[in-house]
Amino acid sequence: MFRPTDVVTTATHPMPAPVIPAPGALGALVSAPLIVGDQIRVHAAPRQVWADGPADTKYETSALWSLRRWPADLLGVVAAGDQVVVSAWGDGMLVGTDPRTGRTTWSVRADVLGEAYQGRRTGAATVYDPPGLFTAGQTVLTTGDKTITAYDATTGAVRWRHDLPADEHCRGISFTAPTQFLTHDTCTDTLLRYSVDTGAPQTPLGTGVTAVEPVSCAVGNSDCLGVRATASDGPHAWLLPPAASSGTETPSAPLAAPGAIVTGPPQAAAAVVTTPDPAAVTELVSRDPSTGEARWTWRPQPGDRAPTLLPTGARDRILLVTPEHTLIAVNAETGKELSRSSLDLYYEDPFPYTLGHVYASGHYLVLERLTPDTAADSPDTVYYASPRPVLLAAS
Repeated sequence: MFRPTDVVTTATHPMPAPVIPAPGALGALVSAPLIVGDQIRVHAAPRQVWADGPADTKYETSALWSLRRWPADLLGVVAAGDQVVVSAWGDGMLVGTDPRTGRTTWSVRADVLGEAYQGRRTGAATVYDPPGLFTAGQTVLTTGDKTITAYDATTGAVRWRHDLPADEHCRGISFTAPTQFLTHDTCTDTLLRYSVDTGAPQTPLGTGVTAVEPVSCAVGNSDCLGVRATASDGPHAWLLPPAASSGTETPSAPLAAPGAIVTGPPQAAAAVVTTPDPAAVTELVSRDPSTGEARWTWRPQPGDRAPTLLPTGARDRILLVTPEHTLIAVNAETGKELSRSSLDLYYEDPFPYTLGHVYASGHYLVLERLTPDTAADSPDTVYYASPRPVLLAAS
């Protein structure tokens, strides 16, 4: 009865049809979801990863499928496209699950990526910022105590492995671009790079790099379109090569501005959008990534209070939220407003909140709502602004 065990509950119904909802608030959830194929939502709990759907349902529903492992803690969850959901566990197991059926397609012994579940009540940190777990297309990568390892997402086979800097105090932020894995060696002040496909080391990016910030990542620090760096000779930024390109990174002076983001399809990042203050946007300017030439300018409507620019991985739209909880979507190619909708649910009394984790997938948006001016180590009953703190919306 008390021996370690895995319990896999597979789907008894086909995946729901894809849903693209109208803009606005859709529902309030307890668990933060990864949205797969506009069809299902994948959630994390201390010893369980599970899915429900359809994607636009206003509350959680009965699980479509579930993987429960005892006594291992769930440490992180990622989705490699809509083909596989990969979960990392405290006993070192890496498990691939078919999101259509819930069947385990592969499991391998891997590096242990942490000591315990860190998702709190919502699981947001586990699905949106999983420690040491990354994706780049159909590759899953992990960073353990000593190594970087790349796995084929469809089979779990090891593609390549490299040592991390020997001194653990030299290990800064790690992240992926569509074709690269990058990690900051803080002792040599270099940004190390490896080919996602082959593991071949590439020329380090920049010199004298003291701080690194990945930009416009799809989820967490995965599939990022750019990088900002502080170096001994000042700030620098680069567009990272897209999946369809065999080229190298492109220097971009506009992207070096604080808060600047990259927009455009994953295959060909097209523009850099800058703003004087991402927390209180008075204007957005789309610029040529190389020359800085302005392409379009967007400003709030007269009478609007300055909105906040949301740091999402959305590529075709720029998302902002006003202090009155109005969601604004701006077309990334033209600068025209696509939609303006309320984030207040009709069945909830409006209440103040600050934003925790923010996640976008296609037209879906997820906002974690936190109690203003509350310490991060506060109890969950105080830390979260509502018993259902995860707002599901569409843009």
